Amino acid sequence: MTKTTQEIYKVDGISVVIGEAVSKDFGLFPLVRRIRGAAWFHQLVDELLTTFATRGKKAYGFSKRHKLEPALVMLIAGLVLGRRTVNAVADSAKMDPLWVSMIGRTFIQRDLSRLIEVISGTDGCLDALRRALLASACEGQEFLELDLDSSLLRLYGQQEGGAYNGHYHAFGLHSGWAFDIRTGRLAAFWHSEGNAHTSTGQPETLTWILDQRVRVNLARFDAGLIEPAMLDAIAGRVPSFVCRIKSNPVLDRLADPMEPEVPQLAGARSYAEFRYGAESWATDHRVVVKFQAIEGEKDAHSLFLERFYFVSNLPDESSQVVATYFKRGEAERVFGEFKSTFEPNFRHEELAKNETWAQLLGLAYNVLVAIREQLPKDVIPLKVHVEHRPAFLPEPWVGEFHRTVEGATVQVRPLLSRVRDLALRVTGELKKVGDQLFLYVRPDILAPTWFPALLRV
Repeated sequence: MTKTTQEIYKVDGISVVIGEAVSKDFGLFPLVRRIRGAAWFHQLVDELLTTFATRGKKAYGFSKRHKLEPALVMLIAGLVLGRRTVNAVADSAKMDPLWVSMIGRTFIQRDLSRLIEVISGTDGCLDALRRALLASACEGQEFLELDLDSSLLRLYGQQEGGAYNGHYHAFGLHSGWAFDIRTGRLAAFWHSEGNAHTSTGQPETLTWILDQRVRVNLARFDAGLIEPAMLDAIAGRVPSFVCRIKSNPVLDRLADPMEPEVPQLAGARSYAEFRYGAESWATDHRVVVKFQAIEGEKDAHSLFLERFYFVSNLPDESSQVVATYFKRGEAERVFGEFKSTFEPNFRHEELAKNETWAQLLGLAYNVLVAIREQLPKDVIPLKVHVEHRPAFLPEPWVGEFHRTVEGATVQVRPLLSRVRDLALRVTGELKKVGDQLFLYVRPDILAPTWFPALLRV
C-alpha cells in the first residue's frame, strides 16, 4: 500500500516495471466484519473490561473499550492471516494502511505485548478467553460431539512448563485439546508441563465444558484418558461415549472364550463383547473386543490375532461401536491441520502468557474454520466403505474394502491453508474518491468466487 517511485528494469529483453505497492490482505474486510459481528467476541470484550475494572491492576489503557476492542481484533485477524508473532502483526499494520482502515487504529509491538501481559497477569482474564473459545465452537450448534486428546508442541527455549517428553522424544509443552468433530472447531485448548501424563487436565476440562451448560452428545477419547475421573465426568452428563482401553490380563481372560479360529485371510476381523469393571471404576461398562488377523510377510496366511478393546455405552452393533471410535482419526487430522496452518509457537517465558497465546490461536483457528464454511466445497469422487463377509470366510469373520462409486461425487471442505491463500490473502488497492473509500479487489484466478462469497454475508 505504500507509494513507491516507479522503476524500470531490463531483464532478458523484458521491461520490468515496479509500480505502486498494493495490499495482499484484502481478506481483512470480511475477516474483521466476522470477528466484530460474533457474539463470543462481544462477550469476551465485556468480560475482560469487567475483570480489569474489578481487579484494579495497571492495564496500560486496555481497561477502555476503544483500545481493548481494536487490539483484540488486530491480534486475532493477524493470526488468521498467518502472522505468527505480535511483531509480525504490528509490522503488517504499520506498513499497510488497509489495516488502519479496517480496524480503526493501529498498535505497535509494545502495545500488543502489553495486552498479552495484562490478560495473562490478571486473575479471571484467561478464563474469559477460554469461555470465548468454547462459545466460538458452539456458534450455531445445538450440541457438540467432542474428541479429546493431547499432543506435544515443541519449544526451543527454557520456557516455564517445558520438559522432555519420553513418549514423543522431544522437548515442549504437553497440550490438551477438545474438538467438535462435526464442525472441526476447537472447543478447548490448554497447556500442561511437557512431561505430564496424556490425561492431565482432560477430565477437568470436560467437566468445565459441561458446567458451562454446553450439551455434549458424544465424547470420544484414547486409551490414555480412560480413568475414574473421566468416567465420573461422563456419568449421567454425556449420553454417549466410546474410548479404547489397553489390554490387560483380566480383559484377555474374558476374551479368550470368544476368540474365533484363525482365518486364512490377513485383515479379516471379528467382534465380541462383555461387561468389565476395573477395581477403580464406580461401575462396570460394556467392552467390545475386535479380533483382527495379522498380515504376514509377503502375503503369508495369518496365524495369529490382534486384539483391541473398546469401552462404550453406545447401543450400536459391536462393529459400529468400533467404527465410531476410529472416527477419532478425523480429530487427529484436524489437529494436524491446525498445526500446519498456524505453526503454533510459544515464545514467552511464562506459562500464563503462552496459555493466553494458545487461546488467541484457538480463536483465530475457529474464525478461519467459520470462514471456510461460507465457501463452496471441493468436489471429489465418492468412495464407499463396505464391510462384508466373503463366501470363504465362515461366521463370525468379516472383511472390508473401499470402492469408488462410478460417477458419484462428494463435497469436502478445502484446506484451511488454501482458504487463507485464495480467499483472504487477496491483492487489491485502497483508494479514496471524495468522501468515499473504494476497495479495488483482485481475487485469485484459482478461486475467483471465494472472496465475493464472503462479502454476501
